[in-house]
Amino acid sequence: MGNVRIFSAINTKIRVLRGNLLDRKDYISLMEKENTEEQINYLKENTIYKEELNSIGYLNDIQKVEIELKHHLISEFEKIMKYFTDEYKKFFRTLMLRHEIEDLKLYLRAFERKEELSKIENLRVLKEKYYSFDIRKIKNSSNLEDFIENLKGTIYYNALNPYKDEGQTKIIFYMEMNLDRLYFNQLKFQSQNLKKEDKIIFENLLGINEDLLNIEWIYRGIKFYKLLPEELINFTLPHGYEFNYKKLKEMCYSNEEKLRKIVLDTDYDFLFDTEKDVDLYMERRIQRYLYYKFLNVFKKGKLDIDLSIAYIHLLEYEIRDIISILEAKKYQLTLHETKDYLVRKVEGSDK
Repeated sequence: MGNVRIFSAINTKIRVLRGNLLDRKDYISLMEKENTEEQINYLKENTIYKEELNSIGYLNDIQKVEIELKHHLISEFEKIMKYFTDEYKKFFRTLMLRHEIEDLKLYLRAFERKEELSKIENLRVLKEKYYSFDIRKIKNSSNLEDFIENLKGTIYYNALNPYKDEGQTKIIFYMEMNLDRLYFNQLKFQSQNLKKEDKIIFENLLGINEDLLNIEWIYRGIKFYKLLPEELINFTLPHGYEFNYKKLKEMCYSNEEKLRKIVLDTDYDFLFDTEKDVDLYMERRIQRYLYYKFLNVFKKGKLDIDLSIAYIHLLEYEIRDIISILEAKKYQLTLHETKDYLVRKVEGSDK
């Protein structure tokens, strides 16, 4: 009965939060603005992001907007976590881990480019209290080896340390891929502590997500990166819904044509069964497929974890769309062209 009360309260809150997201008119209004300054002003004056965006002085700074929107996302995580205790709170902290990993990647890329770490200080998204490592040590790392040593005792050390002696051209690539793999493994591990129904719900979502990311990774690895099958297998995600290890291995050892045939025989055929540019729109198709899966969750009335997970992802996709709209205006794309890059389908005619 306690579980029912908890989800009744959180689901009521989630539906209110979801009601604050942008609607079709907001999307159209943003796309019809004359320039990015007008777009950002619209966001500041008419949307839930106004509090975070008020700190922005220069109204053409898209990178700063993106960081502030992600700060809003972290605040929404906090609102949700207040309703949960114990394993459920740990689970949502694990979902938030992706932003910790993205912050770590900022440091990895800074070392790769031989930049001063102070230059990325304002690019981090996560609040300091949520880091699972000593951020002061990380900020003061003198080189990549020192950076990895400063992560000793965390889940990241064993994920990064084996690659520190790899060739310079691939070291950061390998490390970033392994961090992504670690994130999904942590989600799988933490989901084992949820109640049975919630565990099944999440593992289904996780499996579909991993399937789609594996298809994209293998396809791009074969077509663009010319990676060896062994390299492809090493970085596939292991908890897919449709593809077991044997099938993933077959996909990694296939060529582009054979991979297409395998995927066309699954529920993910939409990735290749299209007249539009497969390479250009694959990532967006994946995101759109997941977006509408999460959107459909709100049509159900079940008292489970599904709604909370769906809301966080819908918010993430909205943030991606906002940045896509700002970037499109920067590069003078038409409204019609802009729509092609959005996760959400938006009806409406050009001016």
